[in-house]
Amino acid sequence: MKILITGGAGFIGTALAHRLTSQGHNVHVIDLKEKLNHSKRVSGVNYHVANIGIYREIEPFQDENFNFIFHLASQTSGLISHENPTLDVDTNVKGTLNVCRLASSLGSVKVIFTSSMAVYGDYQDAITEEFVKNPRSNYGVSKISAEAYIKLFEQRGVKHSIFRLFNVYGPGQDLTNMKQGMLSIYVSQLIQTNKIDVTGSLDRFRDFVYVDDVIDALYLGLQAATDGGVYNVGTGEKTTVQELIALVISESGKSNVSVNNIGGILGDQFGSVSDSSRLMSLGWVPNIDLCEGLKVMYADALKVLS
Repeated sequence: MKILITGGAGFIGTALAHRLTSQGHNVHVIDLKEKLNHSKRVSGVNYHVANIGIYREIEPFQDENFNFIFHLASQTSGLISHENPTLDVDTNVKGTLNVCRLASSLGSVKVIFTSSMAVYGDYQDAITEEFVKNPRSNYGVSKISAEAYIKLFEQRGVKHSIFRLFNVYGPGQDLTNMKQGMLSIYVSQLIQTNKIDVTGSLDRFRDFVYVDDVIDALYLGLQAATDGGVYNVGTGEKTTVQELIALVISESGKSNVSVNNIGGILGDQFGSVSDSSRLMSLGWVPNIDLCEGLKVMYADALKVLS
């Protein structure tokens, strides 16, 4: 199959490119120049510079005979979403509209879209796909808008699957970005400074899902059985911030670690945990638990930051 990945130079996109090429697919990636300049290239992948927020930059790809588009390109930081909400509109909303326009021009192509648990807002119970969407952030609103465009273009012949990702982590995550990725931020801070700065309550909770398990889920998007479906991607395991920090400190083997609460961020969700029964009914299983995944991620972070 000939497959396009938008945002393919990022953390999840790079892992997906590895998986797709290993399975013999012809993979093309588009991403911003600065992302491509700092990414680890995957052998056999064709890389292209383009901004999905500007249609003329992706319009040339309408001459390609793609079978699938994995649409991963997104502004994903809740803090940046608060600081610069128009960036979410330009990338997540307008960018998704442009990807849908491209898909429509290609004819028989399916868009596999990575949405987010941020569309739901706060719930104490495990969240199913039918829960009312009540986002607390600009980011969450932008992802709902993007989903709406994906569904709109189904009426114009574009097939799709939507995967709502919970907190993805693992080796290869950007350890220099202190505005995105709760676990990667804590690991990076601890290794480099022997302290962890926390924003918000230690009682907040998340559902952490390992990147390889996420790739397993996205790969199911190639199956016709997922056409038109919306799927949560999470483990169903609730981990509080306090528990997460304890796990990171334990894995580090360090003592006298300073944990500082530096105040909350507007729009940050208090808690979310997934009910992924719908995805599991298709055979998906999260194989890597948090302790095992953290061990691999921490060892990789030590190599990167040393």
